[in-house]
Amino acid sequence: MKKIYICLLGFFTASAFTAQVQNSNFSPLERKNSHLVGQIKPSKLTQNTKETILWSNSFNTPSDWVINNTAGTPGLGWEFSSNPAAIPVSQLSPFASTTAANGFLFVNSDANNTVDFDGTPIVTTATTSATINLTGQPVVRLRYQHNFRWWHDTRGVSVSADNGVTWTDFEMSNENDYSLPNQNAGNPEQTVIDISSIAGNQAQVKIRFYYNDNDYWAWYWAVDDVALFVPEDNDLVMLGGYWGSTGAWGARLPYYQIPLSQLAPLDVAGIVKNYGALDQNDVVFTAALASGVWSGSSAPEAVLTGATDTISLTGALTPPPIVATHVINMSVSSSATDAVPADNSILAAASVSVNNFIYARDKGTATNGTYNQGMGFEAGNVFDIYAAANLSGIDTYIDAGAVVGAEVYAKLYSVDPTATTTAAAFVFVDESAPYILTPADLDQKITLALSAGAAPLSAGVSYVVVLGSYGDGGATDDLIISTAGVSEASTSYYYDMTDNTWYYTTATPMVRMNFDPSVGINKVEDNLGLRVFPNPANEVINISLNKEVAATLTLLDVSGKVVKTQALNGISTSINTASLNSGVYFVTINDGTSVSTQKVVIKK
Repeated sequence: MKKIYICLLGFFTASAFTAQVQNSNFSPLERKNSHLVGQIKPSKLTQNTKETILWSNSFNTPSDWVINNTAGTPGLGWEFSSNPAAIPVSQLSPFASTTAANGFLFVNSDANNTVDFDGTPIVTTATTSATINLTGQPVVRLRYQHNFRWWHDTRGVSVSADNGVTWTDFEMSNENDYSLPNQNAGNPEQTVIDISSIAGNQAQVKIRFYYNDNDYWAWYWAVDDVALFVPEDNDLVMLGGYWGSTGAWGARLPYYQIPLSQLAPLDVAGIVKNYGALDQNDVVFTAALASGVWSGSSAPEAVLTGATDTISLTGALTPPPIVATHVINMSVSSSATDAVPADNSILAAASVSVNNFIYARDKGTATNGTYNQGMGFEAGNVFDIYAAANLSGIDTYIDAGAVVGAEVYAKLYSVDPTATTTAAAFVFVDESAPYILTPADLDQKITLALSAGAAPLSAGVSYVVVLGSYGDGGATDDLIISTAGVSEASTSYYYDMTDNTWYYTTATPMVRMNFDPSVGINKVEDNLGLRVFPNPANEVINISLNKEVAATLTLLDVSGKVVKTQALNGISTSINTASLNSGVYFVTINDGTSVSTQKVVIKK
């Protein structure tokens, strides 16, 4: 499975990436399915009606393109498809380019993993068969619609001005670059590249799309509706934004839910692209609360033609200290009349829910998940504390694919800023009692109370809260934690117990702080000292208690079905499991006043 993905923190980007913490000397682990990526960013297909189209192609005529496939295996490279549903990711299918039904360029590494994951990478190009004459056109933009999921592939478009003798590459991704703005495309996503310095005024221009999966069993890429055009003079586009509060951790952390006790100023910035042919020298970014109680602007800045820039407000936004959801709108402007004013603003670009008790880094709707294929792991987020408070519990969302019977726990670490490694920096503070997942917990939020009742958190200190499991040795997928949204690198973390290493992840785990003093759900007390061994078991399960009892012993499977029942008189007994199938079971002891349960794995 692949464990490495990345994304910058933006409103319209989503990804799942795990890499080793930056101060480590080791290489990142790579496992494809440790993150189940799902969230899709919106498309922006605005086309200026005043622009001049110089050349276009919709891939409905295969002879317009020359396919080269150096992988050595036919069918693994670029192909022409007219089936928009061929996209192998349900959230991105069917391909919604303007002319997808008439044909598009398509390479599907994911579907070919059984033959390409053998030391022979897919290396494929699609090149225009004829040259394009751009004589007399000094300003030229290249635009295409596409749809992709990236993982470790090298992917991009090249431009030649001498009939294919030399090429200039515009790389979209490569196997070593984990700072990509997104792993999933929009459906479709539109990319615009200024190629004036290469193709302007040239008579023998060619375009080439290239793809190399680097033999990593990458995903796919679909391309359609490519065009060369002359843009309108003035055309700014609001692409997205950044926001968050900066505390002891030192990075701007976005909180989608903030308890009243932890309100802090929000730094806000906009991502602006100049699609026009002229430089814009007085671009102003503005953000405002939809309620009208606050607004702020940046100082005027220059954004060169074809460039993308991040522009920050001159002052911070502090949400009003009331329980409410505060919606942030964003816009960009300049003194020039914009060719397409409709894409100069984003309504409801972000929202922050101020509440009484919950502190959350995730976006609130589960779209992804993270797991370790049944091996032990922990995953969670960094939180900056701005005012002293008592933490009662940890909230988390359990993915629908988690396994009933998985034993989980929540844990709280404080951060030592003087430590030189992450392992030393995360200092254990408290944890919950173990909790066994039930069918009712799947695709739901659970709250795990800390064992001390409430942990005092200090102002000006960063903490990490995680959900974890010691796993079942790989017998099942065990715990899967829901994820939602994107974290900046080194602000959300994943601990892999197979190598005892902390990694950072940009898929935000749905693990939250809960300051509600009434939290007590799922706090389990075992008065019988139940011990089950060996675990995993084969022919027999031994049971021991810390006192003599007259009780009923019940063995259940993961569906809750009673497999065996027998009386227990004393402090120990055993269960013959020779006739049982391999799987996860539960031993329950009920003496009339106390009930104790332990999970056991039977392996044959």
